[in-house]
Amino acid sequence: MKKLGAYVGAAAVSAIAAAPGLANACAMCGLSPGDHAGHAYNTSVLFMLSAPYVTFGLIGSIVFFAWRRSRRSSLAESSKR
Repeated sequence: MKKLGAYVGAAAVSAIAAAPGLANACAMCGLSPGDHAGHAYNTSVLFMLSAPYVTFGLIGSIVFFAWRRSRRSSLAESSKR
């Protein structure tokens, strides 16, 4: 039974390798040159790559400024005593 699965898997892989048009793994491979969708795909990939860094930077900035404000207020309170 395992051999049958291996044969079917090998046949599927060789059929896909023989006809790459059947396996359009890349969304841009089927586009005509100069199509605007290519620019849209590139922009969306750049947006998805930058989103975690922007989020981390924003949260880090908020935490830093909150820490700095609390430190400044605690130093002001200790100097009043």
